[in-house]
Order: sequence, then structure tokens, then C-alpha cells
Amino acid sequence: MAAYFAYRADQELAKDLEYVLAKLDAHSSEPQADLYVKMSMQFTDSVIQVILLDLVKAMGSSTGILEHLAGVLRSTMHVLLRQLLSKRSNEELAQAATYVHSRRRYLGEEVYIAIPLKDSLRTHFEVVFTEIDAGRGEANREELRVAMSEFIDQAVISYFDEFIAALHLGFIMSKAAGMARATISKGAHAAMNKLIPGLNQQEMQNLANYFDQFMFSDPDLTTNPTPAP
Repeated sequence: MAAYFAYRADQELAKDLEYVLAKLDAHSSEPQADLYVKMSMQFTDSVIQVILLDLVKAMGSSTGILEHLAGVLRSTMHVLLRQLLSKRSNEELAQAATYVHSRRRYLGEEVYIAIPLKDSLRTHFEVVFTEIDAGRGEANREELRVAMSEFIDQAVISYFDEFIAALHLGFIMSKAAGMARATISKGAHAAMNKLIPGLNQQEMQNLANYFDQFMFSDPDLTTNPTPAP
């Protein structure tokens, strides 16, 4: 059974995502580059909001580590998105949109952004979260750090590498994307390695509760909307 990390897209992102994909799927002659850039930035911001900024709020602590990382990631990705997408034709964007299609899922009629999780990672999270729930968070601090490190690797692959692969970049743009990837991956790992050793039991409990709500399995999420009967 496939496992996912998935969150509900906010109203504006869901609307723009559905609109742009419908236009590209219909081979519209109306240029979509500007709206595609806007939607891609919203997409990126939503990932940063859910994985970093809302996590800070949920933990009930603010060290500044994740907030700083969020700022770096947002500025890095916004610059890159403008470079990669702003001059692309609808035909090129339609090819790139295969990535967005692969990330879009539905829970009922609500649009969700979903990435796959390896079974081993889902199980690792379940084991660590169970230990934290039992009050043994501090004894499992290293296991939490390892699980979050594995999640970062998966997130970089699913949110960045697969997005870039769908663009079929040339040498120069591939090099720019590679530099951005290094900044994102290195920064995320460094932030998590600095954050987790300083968390207390309650903060780890809050982290576990927060992350657990985004864990889904088939058939919870579908590739098409399913209206309520």
C-alpha cells in the first residue's frame, strides 16, 4: 500500500493549479508562463509553510533556525523559478506540468499536494512517534533526527529533483539548478541537526503530532476528485 506525506492546498493555490493544468491540458493558445511561475511560487511557498513555518508554531518553540532556513529556501527557489519558467512556451510548460500532475491528489474534492514515502520511512516514523507518545522522546532523539534526515532526502527528491527532471534543462540551467539543490539540501540537514538535539519531550511530542497528520496511505488519496454521495 503506497504511503504519502500530503497536505491540503490552500484555496488560491488549488484554484491556480487547477486552472493552469486545465489550460495546458487543453492546449490553450493563451500564454501561461506568467501564471505558471506564480503557481509554482505558491506551490513552493506552501511546501515551506507546511514543513518549516507551521512546524515551528506546532512545536511551541522558536529558535529562529527553521525561520531562517525558510527565508533562504524561499528566496533561492523564487529566483530559480523565474529563471527556469518565465520564457517557456505552453508546449514546454505542458511537458513540465507532468510533475505537478504527479504531485496533485484529492481527498474527496479537496486538492492535496502529495509526495510518496518509502515504506521503510513511514515505518520508521511510526516507531519513533510511538516511542515519543510513550514519553520516551529523549531516549529516541537520535532516531527522530535520523527519520527527519531521511524525510529531508525524500522531500528534496520529490519536490526538487523530479520537478527539475520534467524541465529537461540545458547545461547552464542544470548547473544553476544543481547549485540551488546543494543550498537547499545542505541548509535543511544543517538546520534539523541543530534543532532536534535541543528539543524537550513536549516539543518532540508536538512535532510528532504535527507530522503524523500528514501521513496518508492508498486509498485515502485519489488521482481524481470524488464528490460526496
